[in-house]
Amino acid sequence: MVYIQFNMLRQYGYVWKIKILEKTKNTKKSQRLGRKEWIDSAFKTLTETGVSSIHVESLAKRLGVTKGSFYWHFKDRTELLNAVLEKRRAQYVIAKGEDLGGDAKKRLINLLNIVPRSRGSKHIGGSMELAMRSWARYDDHAAKTVAEVDTLRVDYVRLLLLEMGFNNQEAKARAFIIYSYVMCQGIFSFAKDDDILEYIHEISTAILLNDKDI
Repeated sequence: MVYIQFNMLRQYGYVWKIKILEKTKNTKKSQRLGRKEWIDSAFKTLTETGVSSIHVESLAKRLGVTKGSFYWHFKDRTELLNAVLEKRRAQYVIAKGEDLGGDAKKRLINLLNIVPRSRGSKHIGGSMELAMRSWARYDDHAAKTVAEVDTLRVDYVRLLLLEMGFNNQEAKARAFIIYSYVMCQGIFSFAKDDDILEYIHEISTAILLNDKDI
């Protein structure tokens, strides 16, 4: 009887020790996580499965921490979703085009070249666009964010076209068409042939940036 009790104590004591170590490990990891990690994880979830899948518990599991870590950085889920919308407002695509440099035409070509043009290519931006616009259908804050981003991007393209010498009216029209082309190529679903897609892209770029009348 004593031997059995001793073994049971050893067994439960061992399990208890393991649980304490795991808890300490998770606590340390939770302390390392900041707002950015939670926002990035929520943004990735939005892109993959939509805003309805963004929950504190599932994000904590994804990050490998307890959900208590979340409340060090956010009051509630609504505050996190607002932070996701702020991340959406960040113009990484525009910044990348600017970083690559060049004159106005070169920067527009840089922008157009983000279009996926190979079989099996996964355009994360396209998935994110679909998720954002689906969210915006029933959420006013998301709808406002989508509208602001669209306006900013189209205006960025318009200004580059003005630098290229187009008048304001034509620059507006071309900016809308260019932005539509970039967005649609990211979300279209069809059989992709590398050669055909590359050819279409080259012709489309030439037409959109040609200084002759469309």
